[in-house]
Amino acid sequence: MWENKYIVWAILLLVFYIFIAPRAFGSEANVGDFGTNQQAETITTTTETTVNQEGMPVTTAVAPSTPTYQTDTCIVTSGAGMQTLQIGISASKMKVDQNCERLKLSRQLEKLGLKVAATSILCQDARVWWAMRNAQTPCPIKGLIGDEALDFYKENPSFVPDAPAVHKDDCERKRLRYDSVKRKHVYDKQCNNK
Repeated sequence: MWENKYIVWAILLLVFYIFIAPRAFGSEANVGDFGTNQQAETITTTTETTVNQEGMPVTTAVAPSTPTYQTDTCIVTSGAGMQTLQIGISASKMKVDQNCERLKLSRQLEKLGLKVAATSILCQDARVWWAMRNAQTPCPIKGLIGDEALDFYKENPSFVPDAPAVHKDDCERKRLRYDSVKRKHVYDKQCNNK
């Protein structure tokens, strides 16, 4: 008669939940008079909630860094945040590292077999340019290398970058010294004028 036993079980469960379960699990209060036997049920619920904010810790400020989505990138990210109990502010920014990009471009050009172009990319940094010049291997320019490039730089000084500043401080450790007579640190008068 019944071809599928799962349908029978589903119908039986449906009948149980429709007709039997509401009577068994009902939570209504019944009040009635059954002859001389009186029944009464009263449900009373009282809830009291006290919130004390004294000594409550301030929530933490979250300042997410800017996502870069790659591990091999030349973007440096930074973030900062401030939080009070009512309001919070966070900000982040990113900066492109030019030296990192220069190194990656040079490395890639060298892998392609373009060594002169790779050197030329690195020579965009004045420190590298002057290091190459001091080693008597001038940076390539306009297809010229070696002595030809050196002659070009002599004829066109506008292509020569400014030399990096080398700073030597004679007073580096003398500015603040310990005076044993005064028993305290004092500034050296010779170095204060520089």
